[in-house]
Amino acid sequence: MLEVTFLSAFLAGILAFLSPCVLPIIPAYISYISGVGVEQVQKESRVFNVRIFLSALFFVVGFSVVFTLLGAGASLVGQFLKAYQTEIAKIGGGLVIFFGLHFAGAFLRPNFLRELIGVEALLLSLHLFGMIGRETFLSLTGALAVVLALYLFRVHEYLYRQLKTEVKAEVSYLGAFLIGTVFAFGWTPCIGPILGSILFLASQQETVREGAIMLLLFSFGLGLPFLIAGLLFSLFLNFVRKFRRFFGAVEVIGGLLLVTLGVLLVLDKLSWFAGLGTGI
Repeated sequence: MLEVTFLSAFLAGILAFLSPCVLPIIPAYISYISGVGVEQVQKESRVFNVRIFLSALFFVVGFSVVFTLLGAGASLVGQFLKAYQTEIAKIGGGLVIFFGLHFAGAFLRPNFLRELIGVEALLLSLHLFGMIGRETFLSLTGALAVVLALYLFRVHEYLYRQLKTEVKAEVSYLGAFLIGTVFAFGWTPCIGPILGSILFLASQQETVREGAIMLLLFSFGLGLPFLIAGLLFSLFLNFVRKFRRFFGAVEVIGGLLLVTLGVLLVLDKLSWFAGLGTGI
């Protein structure tokens, strides 16, 4: 089970990197923190640039430190909440579902509220016809109530507004590190749906060490492609141009994965992933 959550954290980091609000601006960020312009890179014949790679490395270390500390803090807090673990898991599952819908852009649909009511009506019908039990029905209804409450309080609109935040700092290796730490906080609204889900999983770990490792793996998943982009910057520019047409699919698939994770948390079926891994 622990190995599964660690793997999920690493894959979540990669998914965060590929998200439409991160990947397109990575070239600008790498260029900014390294002081090497995109046009300059395109004119150079060499593929590897030491300055760009080291700047990217310090940037990754910066946000990794912050995310790892957040993971340690989340698991530390989680130890004090073990008595309410079941209730927290259900509410947290609703939050993860909300993040998944946000990531997939579902809140931008003009009929989202009507569709949400339709899902609840479907659950009620399944319960009345005996296809799902009372506990399952109430758990899923509670999760939808969390989504509805956050939607009515316009939390999703706040998240979308925060995507416009820009980060500025001086260019140097130390500056790249500092930008990385600011990135961890400033880009949270952008990768928040994924990060929030991983932080919740970290809070459910038995020890502070496990929570810290989970967020360290998330940082590694997010930082590894970033380092590769810095190492092969000129090739990465071409990759971004070609990958643009898949941004919509990344949003939908990533959102569905988060919603699935949220449902499994609500139903206390997260161990199902472990069963897949062992063939059970």
